[in-house]
Amino acid sequence: MAFRILSLDGGGVWALIQVRALIQLYSPATTGHEVLADFDLATANSGGSITLGGLLEDLPLSTVLGYFETEALRRSIFQPTTKALIGLISGLTSFGPKFSAKAKLSALQALMPKTGAQPLSLVASGLRRAGAANDLHVLITSFDFDRNGACFFRSAQAGSAAWGVGAASDVPLAQAIHASSNAPVNYFDEPAYIGDGRYWDGAVAGCNNPVLAGVTEAITLGVSPADIVALSIGTGITHLPGPPAQQPASGLFAARSEQGFPIDVAKLAGCITDDPPDIASFLAHVMTGGGGPAPADSRIVRMNPMISPTLDANQNWSPPGDWTMDQFVYLTNISMAALPQPDVDYISSFTAWWLADKVYNQPMRMQTDTLSPELGYRTFSGAWAAWNACKALG
Repeated sequence: MAFRILSLDGGGVWALIQVRALIQLYSPATTGHEVLADFDLATANSGGSITLGGLLEDLPLSTVLGYFETEALRRSIFQPTTKALIGLISGLTSFGPKFSAKAKLSALQALMPKTGAQPLSLVASGLRRAGAANDLHVLITSFDFDRNGACFFRSAQAGSAAWGVGAASDVPLAQAIHASSNAPVNYFDEPAYIGDGRYWDGAVAGCNNPVLAGVTEAITLGVSPADIVALSIGTGITHLPGPPAQQPASGLFAARSEQGFPIDVAKLAGCITDDPPDIASFLAHVMTGGGGPAPADSRIVRMNPMISPTLDANQNWSPPGDWTMDQFVYLTNISMAALPQPDVDYISSFTAWWLADKVYNQPMRMQTDTLSPELGYRTFSGAWAAWNACKALG
């Protein structure tokens, strides 16, 4: 029987993409436990950990979607910082933290009244896939500020004499999600405090796409790499091809950015919450031996919409769907903390195009200037068919 992993990327409000993908795979009324009962391990970071919290709360997927699409709920997570000096600097310069970490924790606890206070070691008790010997293994990624390294909050011990001890965590679910979703620099105003520890978003530890962490965790649990299959769902990624000679420079193509200290800091801060060039999925593909059951070309299936132009019938690049250039450029500039309703409507429309195969899916490897897949699938439906093949392994 294959060992199934569900992996959910970080991405703030853009995590609505994950929930809409799960709704497409299941239904709006499917509950979180019904989804998780399809898997042996669930791993998540940042916005994905908030999605996972809703699944563990056993809410219908339509309700989990409200975490991100309902303006009052997302504004409860992203509340303005009350630290006057930080807020003033951020307001004047558009740089620096804008949101209150303490308020976020309170919001997460309110969103998960049944499970938020439960320790991770109990949060998935009795929740397991049919035929599985163990309960669902939960893995939430973060960054330990004081120890300067990755921190994994897990529901059960993962380790052996060969791998060392990966201890289970008694941290309450809401606090683990708080630590995982606490993006630094341009987002939250202080680390997440858990006891005496201080934590930032798991993206700082290189786990914004946590599928590699999930595959590693499965192996330390004693699973053979060849028995692992994983569904990795992202929150959108911008990828612009290089400009072809016959088309003028525009917002459709990558361009060299200006360089300087403020620009460099902002760019590096953005990179830690991104996943260029999706190396985690490819490394997980290598770790699991490469190849997959036909028509899948890998045991790792990546579902993630690309904010990129598409090739029309004349082999010219154009905005996807029926979007105008202005709409496309607007989408590329929407923040991870998308609070205004029009911004969220843009993300939802973009997601609908992706689910209808009118927006490119992110392959694990591709030609960066043509966006042609080398490994993985150009469409959501192609990735869905591959995942069904992986599930058929049992």
